[in-house]
Amino acid sequence: MWKNKRPEDDRETYTSRKEEFPMNAFEEKKPMEPRFEPRPNPSKEEVINIGRSVFIKGELTGDEDLTIEGRVEGKIELKDHNLVIGPNGKINAEINAKNVTIIGSVVGNISASDIIEIKTSGSVMGDIKAPRISIADGAHFKGSVDMQRTSEKKADLPRVEPVKMMNTEPSLPKVQAK
Repeated sequence: MWKNKRPEDDRETYTSRKEEFPMNAFEEKKPMEPRFEPRPNPSKEEVINIGRSVFIKGELTGDEDLTIEGRVEGKIELKDHNLVIGPNGKINAEINAKNVTIIGSVVGNISASDIIEIKTSGSVMGDIKAPRISIADGAHFKGSVDMQRTSEKKADLPRVEPVKMMNTEPSLPKVQAK
């Protein structure tokens, strides 16, 4: 029942398949372009990752957002960009960035022009300085906090003049006790 095919049926099927696929199908394909090309201008949204097996000792500077999962000792300078210390990140450095988010551990002073966030699993031992600071429940922080506004933000605030208070309470008659 299952093997009722005749050899003639197989030949016909094979011949018809040959006609369906032209021989020049492989000749028309374009060669593949190289997979790894350096990008001349990285986009602003691009985030560079430093993996957990990477150890950097020295000064780390850049013009892109950065996520660190590895270890860094020294100085990290990302003036106008975001820095994320991932859960496996171990940093022993002075940090200066626009926004700093700590999920791992940092030993050293941190300065940010916008915000410093220490998440629940984050740990910071050092002084932090930023106009805005967020420390989640369960986060570890030991150091001092400086939340001074930048001079630009002070100029935008309206100036408040002291107000003289006048005594508006009605005076009560003085009663002498006998």
